[in-house]
Amino acid sequence: MNQKVMGIGWDVGGWMGSNHGVAICEWEPKTNVVYWRGAPTEISIPKKGWLSLQQLVDVVDQTINIQSNKNIVIGVDAPLGYPKEFVRLLHGKTKSMQKPEKEIYNPLAYRYTDQVIYSRLGKKPLSAAFDRIGNNASVAMFHTQLWEKEHNFKIEPFGHTDNNHDRFIIETYPALAKETQQSAVNKSLRKYLPSYVKVGTDAYDACICALYAVAYRTDGALLPKLEHPPEHAKQVAKEEGWIYYFS
Repeated sequence: MNQKVMGIGWDVGGWMGSNHGVAICEWEPKTNVVYWRGAPTEISIPKKGWLSLQQLVDVVDQTINIQSNKNIVIGVDAPLGYPKEFVRLLHGKTKSMQKPEKEIYNPLAYRYTDQVIYSRLGKKPLSAAFDRIGNNASVAMFHTQLWEKEHNFKIEPFGHTDNNHDRFIIETYPALAKETQQSAVNKSLRKYLPSYVKVGTDAYDACICALYAVAYRTDGALLPKLEHPPEHAKQVAKEEGWIYYFS
């Protein structure tokens, strides 16, 4: 990658709250540094409406024109898909199942990617099907699908891969880069975050999402590489989604 990459971080809240964190950074290939645009902040969804992508960007930096920028990645902290078995249940196509040994192994509640995070990193993502995060998931899925159509984004890893694409939306999980929900990001990433953003806020988590977004497109040039779905799980990831995390 020899062009600038813009990373937009969105720490998704619910439909009614004012806890949507938004942050934007850019990676400069000539200097191999990340710099921050505007001021990361927290907002709510407009009354009697939704968030256009330009509105989301404007709350941070009104000089950015989405239409004129290439190499944009949006890192979203919310599920962008549901467990395939849960979807089958809704359509009356579920297969027989038995009580799981642990909750994380319930195929109606957790996706393959959630189970990978649990087994490899020891953290259990919230279930879009069973937990309150379903509120946030519906917000994220509604908006990202809208932006996909309006601004030619590709939500990864759904659909077909196009090597000429330069706009992507990925699911992230900022908690993986922190010891606890309220703690600072780990030391290897801390130097890239703006020092003026308060730790533990939604704006802070949005900054982490923005770093994930830049990392997705730069593939190890500055930030660590992200883990993609393994070959044997690519099909299920296309159905359920995938949490991109630092390897």
